[in-house]
Amino acid sequence: MSDPGTKTCWHCLVGATLKALLEPVGIEVLTEVPILSFPPKADIILLQRRLGGRTQEQNMLMADGLRDLNVDRILVEIKITQGMNEAALKQAARYDDWYRVCEKLKKRQLRTVIISSATARQSFLERFAFKAMGPNGVYECKSLLDEPIRVIFLNELKNVPRNAPLKCFASRTEEREKAFAAMDEAGLMRLSTPFHYIMNGLRSTIMRNSLRHLDNAGITPDSVMRMGRRMFEATLDLMPEEELAALPKLENLLVRKRQDGERIGERIGERKGERKGKAETLTSLLLRRFGAIPDWASEMIAKATSQSLEEWSLRVLDARSLEEIFADRM
Repeated sequence: MSDPGTKTCWHCLVGATLKALLEPVGIEVLTEVPILSFPPKADIILLQRRLGGRTQEQNMLMADGLRDLNVDRILVEIKITQGMNEAALKQAARYDDWYRVCEKLKKRQLRTVIISSATARQSFLERFAFKAMGPNGVYECKSLLDEPIRVIFLNELKNVPRNAPLKCFASRTEEREKAFAAMDEAGLMRLSTPFHYIMNGLRSTIMRNSLRHLDNAGITPDSVMRMGRRMFEATLDLMPEEELAALPKLENLLVRKRQDGERIGERIGERKGERKGKAETLTSLLLRRFGAIPDWASEMIAKATSQSLEEWSLRVLDARSLEEIFADRM
């Protein structure tokens, strides 16, 4: 559970979201990145790609304002309940300069981005000569150190699947609702088990209140993941397998490359032929062991998941009755 009265770690939540989304496709995500060789650490996120250019799979999951940055590392400063102001620009510029010097990076290797939950006032954009960069919600200005600082306003991002994981932190409730709906429609939740858990937990947590009201709720990635896991398991138990198998996918490419045993697609995307084979095996074992199968048992087999069928088959030799085999569903 979260700890009321302690500060919610917003950059930790955004970092955990990006980590679950991007690390499976080869983009390393770090939070609380050391800017210098000594404290303090910055409450920012580092996206670090592996050697070579970004892959098509990575670009499909990178949000507008990040996906076009052809650099090795991206420093991301998160502003969820704090407004955009001059101090935020100066701080981002210092982080950019300090980190580049500390890591001995060239200018072309690093970009710094501020992600803001709320949209800045037009007067602020005009004062610092912000220019729209093309995609909705993406702006740039020259910092005091003459380095370009990019700002992404989540409320303005286009409502498409690649933007949805970040857009669910937008300050406007209607924009968060659009983001979660976009992820549902695209099947984005199926990319990995951790991503599914954290998105489910976030939906339950941040859709109830304004983000500012949650500042002192002590929300952490662990508490969100636990909530999301409970919700997922409850939903999975109640949903017929045919509906699970029919859920849409973002891209076949992404699903095919998810070979991790924890991947949700491994549970809900099983082939019908494999499940049918397990059902036939269980039926044969029951006929040999007990001689007949009552209608209620046949009905349970017909509706069972592949995992349940496998578990029940293992119980046949030791069970003294049919009721013992199906005890977990009776």
